[in-house]
Amino acid sequence: MIWPASIAAQGELIPMIEIPAGNFYMGTLGEDENYDEAPMHKVYISKPFKMGLTEVTNAQYELFCPEHKSLRGKNGFSSEDDEAVVFVTYQDAVAFCDWLTRKEGKTYRLPTEAEWEYACKAGRYWNFYMDDKLPAAWQKNQVIAATPKPLSLKVAQTPPNEWGLYDMCGNVEEWCLDWYGPYIDKEQTDPVGYSDGIARVTRGGSHNT
Repeated sequence: MIWPASIAAQGELIPMIEIPAGNFYMGTLGEDENYDEAPMHKVYISKPFKMGLTEVTNAQYELFCPEHKSLRGKNGFSSEDDEAVVFVTYQDAVAFCDWLTRKEGKTYRLPTEAEWEYACKAGRYWNFYMDDKLPAAWQKNQVIAATPKPLSLKVAQTPPNEWGLYDMCGNVEEWCLDWYGPYIDKEQTDPVGYSDGIARVTRGGSHNT
């Protein structure tokens, strides 16, 4: 998933959805809370931005990196043009955004974790944008390890959230800009996470969560 930081006109390669400025409660409360989803805190997103309508597909990514075709179908995952691209490192994702920036003359980047969660919840309080529990349909391809049978990761096969974004829960995990670390227990505006760390944030769950 990629984001342009600017609000320039939509490019041809990646269809985009505009996300309004606003605020939300980041994190989780209650029985579904994980240790790294607390404390819940209020976050303000001060400017609108645009986000990809779907996860980046094999066909889109391979315009940037044709060599990636050799990884299609590895371990039974993601063989077709319209499936979400996998086996992409954080550095690969950043390089893809930089390539799009040069190609289209607009600024593309990965989302911060706060931007990602704000866009995912789509103005709602729930843990998931459709309700406080994840319906079974979003776990349609759930497997834990490699599978001998091809596993479809085709994008946009479950309903979008209220802002029109697909696959924000399930299908594949998505890279965020931030270094992984504990939340800060105070209100924040446009947080960008920690300046360093040992791992980058991924969000959105996947076929094995």
